Amino acid sequence: MMQNFIKFVIRGVAGAVVDTSVLWILTTYFFHSYFTKYVLSPAISSESGIAVTYVICYFWIWKHRVHNEKSDFLKRFLHYNLALLISLVLKIGFLDLVNELFHFHIIICNILALCVSGIFSFFASEKFVFVKRSKKQ
Repeated sequence: MMQNFIKFVIRGVAGAVVDTSVLWILTTYFFHSYFTKYVLSPAISSESGIAVTYVICYFWIWKHRVHNEKSDFLKRFLHYNLALLISLVLKIGFLDLVNELFHFHIIICNILALCVSGIFSFFASEKFVFVKRSKKQ
């Protein structure tokens, strides 16, 4: 499991690079209104990062648990998105909790919240999204 966790951290770095790069490209060259720059661009960049991290999970980290079929890929992708949405809610809640309890700087709160939500994301992927299933499921 530790080897998968290390790969999961690497996948997170790759996702952050993709997310940030797509956001920069969109806001620098394509989108300039408030809505497109602050709502649409982050949504697109975030989903781009999620897609890249999912592909890394599917074909590298948990490749021995998947069926390499279109339906399996898409079904797990929906579950992965749901797990990351729950992780985002957890991150925001934990960030707020740490801020309210300890009054740390927002960056410190965010780093701590990222650690908690990252651990949740790993275990959600390990135990829910990429659990080995029979072909009939």
